[in-house]
Amino acid sequence: MLAQVLLRISFGIPVLKAKASSDKFAYLKILGIGLAVAAGFTPAMVLYFKLLRQGFDLLAPLGQQGAILTLGIVLVSTMIFYFGVFYVINTLYFAGDAESLLFLPLRAWQVLGARFTVVLCFEYLTALPFLLPPILVFGVKSHATAVYWLYALIGYLVLPLVPLALASLLAVLVMRFTNFGRRKDLLRILGGIFVIALAVAFQFIFQKLGPNKLDPVFLQHLLTDPDSLIQVISRFFPSAKFLVLALVHSRTFSAFLNLLSFIVISLAAVVITWWAGEKVYFQGLIGSTETTAKRKVLSPADFKRLVKVSPPLITYLIKELRLLIRTPAYFMNCVLSTLLIPVLLVIPLLIQSRQENGPVPWEGLAQNPRFQVIIFAATCTVVIFLAVTNAIAATSLSREGKQFFISKYIPLPFEQQVRAKLLSGLIFGIIGTILILIAVSVLFKINAALAGSIFFVSLVAIIPVLEVGLLIDIYRPKLDWDNEQKAVKQNLNSLLAMLITVPFGGGLTYITIRYIDSMLPAILFNLFCYGLVGVGLYYILMTKGIEQYRKLEG
Repeated sequence: MLAQVLLRISFGIPVLKAKASSDKFAYLKILGIGLAVAAGFTPAMVLYFKLLRQGFDLLAPLGQQGAILTLGIVLVSTMIFYFGVFYVINTLYFAGDAESLLFLPLRAWQVLGARFTVVLCFEYLTALPFLLPPILVFGVKSHATAVYWLYALIGYLVLPLVPLALASLLAVLVMRFTNFGRRKDLLRILGGIFVIALAVAFQFIFQKLGPNKLDPVFLQHLLTDPDSLIQVISRFFPSAKFLVLALVHSRTFSAFLNLLSFIVISLAAVVITWWAGEKVYFQGLIGSTETTAKRKVLSPADFKRLVKVSPPLITYLIKELRLLIRTPAYFMNCVLSTLLIPVLLVIPLLIQSRQENGPVPWEGLAQNPRFQVIIFAATCTVVIFLAVTNAIAATSLSREGKQFFISKYIPLPFEQQVRAKLLSGLIFGIIGTILILIAVSVLFKINAALAGSIFFVSLVAIIPVLEVGLLIDIYRPKLDWDNEQKAVKQNLNSLLAMLITVPFGGGLTYITIRYIDSMLPAILFNLFCYGLVGVGLYYILMTKGIEQYRKLEG
């Protein structure tokens, strides 16, 4: 019952019904947004299907075609594990109604189980576009039987349980010890970072323990054992091996045993997590929203410091930055992703380079002028993706919620407020660019000129991305929410911004790599395109955007 209520609230069903009672087109608007999202992802899905079909045809003569299933299953498991940590912590501890559930006549594992079910339903939606293509490609091209499709359906329903249970177990154990002292928000942020660090360490331990890819014995085993590639890829998430073997050998009785093993392991992981939650979940939740006061008697010097005059734009910018950093839900979803994604991109390649005895293949690429252009364009695309996925600009008004009316009455022009919101996104965009650039410099040994070019062009490229996100949030802010998590996690504005900016950036990257062979034309072309779009969007933001800003009501 609790899970059903939380699901209805999380998917906004009561709000949608209320809107539909006064607006008969409310359902059509939701359908239109869904169709727009589907249309935006269609090119990527077509490319994904094409790569999987080609991979199947390439691996089938070696008897390794099951590797495409392994890749999809491990990819989904890893995504749910990493990003599930963010979602689990936000849902279990940072939701506005978290402590109110303490008064219900329910045990800790029941509340945890209901929250777990809500997260699980969202993870099903996340897993579908990544898991469905490999299942379809393998099933169609291998002429699979009805048993395969039944096993695939069961596997889809069970697959998120293990990674989500591991993420939840780490969360409840660590967050149990962040509920002490006066600075609970800081401790919870640090606890969340520690959980994510544990998740990263856990994943890369399995990679580190894997075999050396240049070992002759391993290579011989790879060529002679049909399931050897499945074993190699699945070491990143060992439980996935049983599901893959059940699907690949679905015509045999051993497939049933593998599927049964996978289900037992998954259910055992959930039981262990809920058992641990019964012991420590409420203890970590009680008092999580309490604050303390220092009750310090202010001296004249303290009053003078409090009324210190600062430029209005800088003051408002500091307010925006403090809101992002001091609110755990915003920090975990917006700021931490900027810091974490570059680390996740570089660590696997660094581990791989340490396992090789000689130089790794990609170290010399930066010496080739043609590959310099590729590195330049690809890095700029990653920076754009990072800037749009952190959702700082696309939720800048939404994060204020019901307190937005204050922004309408403070003595600061709307233009200044909008510039401060842009600058807050730009600051974290610059931080992300620097981290990406450090990672690229370490991996590819790029020279200072190339690094400077990437930084400068990326800085220009971030601006239109932020402007698009801010414009979308001005026209459709999500101000009616009861906890901070909904302002960012259940806000389609960042997704809409992604559908606009990623194809644009990807298109420029394709043109750069396909038709430009030297660095100077590549730099000038990207500066012109991003700069022109940035100037045009800034004009729209300062005219049409400000007009819409005035119409908004808190």
